[in-house]
Amino acid sequence: MSAPSSQNPVRQIELVALTAAFAPVAAALHAQGFEDNWDEDAITRLLDVPGAFGILAFEPGDTAQNRDDVPLGFVMIQTVLDEAEINTIVVAREARQCGVATKLLSAVFDRLGDTGIGRLLLEVAEDNESAIALYRQRGFSFIGRRKKYYRRKSGLEVDALVMERGLGSCVLGWGD
Repeated sequence: MSAPSSQNPVRQIELVALTAAFAPVAAALHAQGFEDNWDEDAITRLLDVPGAFGILAFEPGDTAQNRDDVPLGFVMIQTVLDEAEINTIVVAREARQCGVATKLLSAVFDRLGDTGIGRLLLEVAEDNESAIALYRQRGFSFIGRRKKYYRRKSGLEVDALVMERGLGSCVLGWGD
């Protein structure tokens, strides 16, 4: 897969399961979105955890134009009993504001839809305004704060906002 470019705007977003075979692609994408980014080994280890899964977004290539698939972003989820958590979600810089994160989140909601999972949790840096706006738009609400959760390379400490989205009925009954 090649990198997206501003000369090649996103036209089509396809999704596939994120497997260990895509760990190098996912690690490169993660480095674009996070200072404290995950390497291939970390991604593979997380995918190996029971209840974990990932979804990779890409723009399909075109063999007629000798153009490779272009990785756009990915999401990794961990499920435990009747809850799920977004461990990470990232979109390539050049593909932001093109609907990639929205499509990834919709795929997560679809995948979790009939599993008995009642809520989806995530943490987001309080200074990540575009992500917070997206999560609110997709039905997440604030439920807590983790003080000084993120530490930037500059030394700045940033709180994490904890958000949740209900997904329907849950097996353990907390949503009743």
